[in-house]
Amino acid sequence: MMLTAYITIFFGIYILYYWGWYRSSKKKNFYPKYETEKISVIISFRNEMVNLDKLKDSILKLNLNPLEFIWVNDHSEDNSLNLLTSLPSNHKVISLNDGEIGKKTAIRKGIKLAKGSYILTWDADIIVPPNYFVALKNISTSELTILPVRMIGNTFIEILYELDYYFLNSINMSVSGFADPIVSSGANLLFNKSTFLKIDSFDIHKNIASGDDQFLLADFKKHNKEIQTITDSNLAIETATPKSLYSFFQQRLRWITKSTKIKDDLANLINIIGLIYLLGFVYLLIYYDWRIVGFKIILDMLIFKPYLKFIDRKQIIWVTPCFSLLYPLYFFAIGIGMLFFRNQKWKGRK
Repeated sequence: MMLTAYITIFFGIYILYYWGWYRSSKKKNFYPKYETEKISVIISFRNEMVNLDKLKDSILKLNLNPLEFIWVNDHSEDNSLNLLTSLPSNHKVISLNDGEIGKKTAIRKGIKLAKGSYILTWDADIIVPPNYFVALKNISTSELTILPVRMIGNTFIEILYELDYYFLNSINMSVSGFADPIVSSGANLLFNKSTFLKIDSFDIHKNIASGDDQFLLADFKKHNKEIQTITDSNLAIETATPKSLYSFFQQRLRWITKSTKIKDDLANLINIIGLIYLLGFVYLLIYYDWRIVGFKIILDMLIFKPYLKFIDRKQIIWVTPCFSLLYPLYFFAIGIGMLFFRNQKWKGRK
């Protein structure tokens, strides 16, 4: 009886999930298209010597450029600044003053100098596809546009990290079909400058080292601003997965901790449904029938399928069975981590 109820309920939720994806892909926006000459790109960096060369090279290979690039140095202690010499005239490199600190401050300093009507934030550890701005010209404007991130893993364990990232983002795309999204990534985020300046709640969260993207999303949602999520793989920037289990858990704990500081009833509801899904699976596996494993693997693959297709990573779906079996252990470990390791460092700061 319990097995039948579990399968029925969560297969029904999957139907709702798929319907959200369909609605999200069919949403029409009749606003004008983005004009690249009205976009200022802001890239905050701190000790990114390993990554900046790759990002700089990908930018120099762009087939179409925005109005300007503003690079903001957040007190780098390595050779990062020296890598940004001899850039074209549409690039500005500035640094935070002694009394200024953090990515949030760096972004806001860049915004003050920006000439564009729209701000596009990129992380310093990404690679941008050559046709990025060509594709962006086909997108209708919005006050906030959440653009895709492709997190690439090379080893088996890194692909598991990648799937974990896509799991939340695939749910986010479905939610966007019915309501405002629940997550965004500052690695690839585009917003209206004047709207941001009016609703920015920086004073409330300025002492939290990271989370600029989630607090920005919360501000736009709170003030009922137009928000869209984009499913165009040509606009997907690439970044690498964490390289160790420690850095992976540190990153995830940091993300979850900042999310708990934002009151979002819809996100909390989805988290509760996810918890019931996992606990129900473990209970049924122990006390009822091992065949529940097959149901969970199939359902997880169905959840991943539309997102992996959109992000051009269909080839990693074969790792889903391992992800399905390991995810309850990971979920439990994250729960323990939140109890004992809440203050995670980011770029050497809490």
